[in-house]
Amino acid sequence: MKKIYAIGVGGSGSKCLESVISLHSLGFYGQDTVLGVLLVDADASNGNSQRTNILLDRTIKAHDTFKNGSTQLFKSELINYGNWNPLADVSNATNLEGIFNKPALQYQTPALGKLFDALYSPEEQVADLGVGFRGRPPIGSIVMSRLELEIARGPGGGARNGWQRLYASIQDDLGAGNNQVIVHFFGSIFGGTGASGIPTLAKLLANQLTDQGLRANVRINASLLLPYFGFEKPDDGNQTVYAETRFFALNTQAALQYLTEQAHGSFDRIYLIGDHDKKQYRSFTGGTNQRNDAHFVELYAGLAINHGFQNFGNHGESKGSYISRTSSERLIWDDLPDADQTWQQLSQGVKFAYAWLYNFSLELQDAKPLGSSNFAKGAPWFQYYFSLRGGEDGKPDVSSNDEVERNKILTFWSYYFLVWIEQISTSHRGVGIWFRLPKLDATTVSKEFNPDAPRPYHERLDELVIDENRPLDCLDSIKNDLADQKLSNQCGVIGLAHNLFQLLGGSN
Repeated sequence: MKKIYAIGVGGSGSKCLESVISLHSLGFYGQDTVLGVLLVDADASNGNSQRTNILLDRTIKAHDTFKNGSTQLFKSELINYGNWNPLADVSNATNLEGIFNKPALQYQTPALGKLFDALYSPEEQVADLGVGFRGRPPIGSIVMSRLELEIARGPGGGARNGWQRLYASIQDDLGAGNNQVIVHFFGSIFGGTGASGIPTLAKLLANQLTDQGLRANVRINASLLLPYFGFEKPDDGNQTVYAETRFFALNTQAALQYLTEQAHGSFDRIYLIGDHDKKQYRSFTGGTNQRNDAHFVELYAGLAINHGFQNFGNHGESKGSYISRTSSERLIWDDLPDADQTWQQLSQGVKFAYAWLYNFSLELQDAKPLGSSNFAKGAPWFQYYFSLRGGEDGKPDVSSNDEVERNKILTFWSYYFLVWIEQISTSHRGVGIWFRLPKLDATTVSKEFNPDAPRPYHERLDELVIDENRPLDCLDSIKNDLADQKLSNQCGVIGLAHNLFQLLGGSN
């Protein structure tokens, strides 16, 4: 069994986890794989993290509901280790002045007090870190450096934070003989939280494993994001400490220098991923408004996990890998790692989610008021999955609470999956690069997608995938196939979903 621990550090790290979660739901990392997810951020209200949490929650529900189907869809286990705020473990204070007790520092060790003033401006010392480290690696580094080994290990009893529970799971995996355990960090190295948190946490983890004689059995990899977006000064009133695009190159240089000189033994494999064509986002100093669209760089970051497994046996020194694209003008399928597999599985997932959201989920809703027998007259496939006589034939009633709830769970997942992949597909100069999809309203914290709201029917799938030539790919023919060749003995929404997924992907 393969075990992946994906740790997203900071806002960009949480966005990478959107890609990891979505790929895992399609079985991209293999059926015999367990994915554990941990979000690390000092900004508990970060909009990027909250959106990832919504996707994670909806995907876990889909995995729990559809995991016993006949295809790789939702087959592999997905575990949520929650959100960990390292700032809360360091101090009850939320600014540098309070965390380091500046008055006591100046009184007890005047020299350190002067050094503190030399390193951090008065504004930085009192800036509220409850909204993150404000794109300033020096702020994040001094806070993260206070994470002592005993704090990370946690107490022998009582409540554990997400990091402690994740580490306990790693120990259990190794004790059970799981010999392919990968911890993969995600985050930017040009901002505050990722640049300071990933090296610190990786070193902390490596030291813990080394102390227990376990380091050789675990691979610690990282997808580190180079600058790939920019923004203007945030319109946040009188804020004086905030992330600034002009410092991104300097932050990146410092982070890479640190990794080169200080990170030996912490990482087995590092992936540096960026884009010279910077995407422009609106800027906010943390909070729920900091919610940026998904970007193809984050997809590349998630795809790196498989490369780590392919090179699992290469242990002993830190390594770097790189990939380039054919043209700076556009991205094509061949530019992706493992292009054939990635194209096949993403295309299958997009067609399935699109077909379910815009057709099958609506069909099942329509069947309820019409009655199963009447609805089946115009939908021959229906009788192979649902009862026409109130469950008397051993098949479930489409109107039952269980079937209605399963339809909603899958509709929720389809919506959020399509939101993610549509944003990925238009992140390069606003032009579709792999898929042509309708723009969906991205989820906000206060307004979630309503699966019962009216939406249009769609039948055609042939134009969804760019550079794919399947002119007859439409749902009418797929429905005929569902009626002609039932691919498993499963009935209800679960059986329908897996058979549809299989038909849309050939033999998968």
